Amino acid sequence: MIVFINNKNCVLNADANLTMALEQNDIQSQKGIAVAVNNAVIPKTEWQTKILHENDKITIIKATQGG
Repeated sequence: MIVFINNKNCVLNADANLTMALEQNDIQSQKGIAVAVNNAVIPKTEWQTKILHENDKITIIKATQGG
């Protein structure tokens, strides 16, 4: 199936969850990120159980320091 991570195509297995998608793209281990699927923020505790579907849009936001 195809999903979009920050507007880039990503091919995943049909039964993929959010953790699998992030690991496949070397994102899961990064700290200070928030992840939304179809504009709904998914808590990190739910990444393993969030099953993805064809054409889901995953948005990854990194926290930055500044003032």
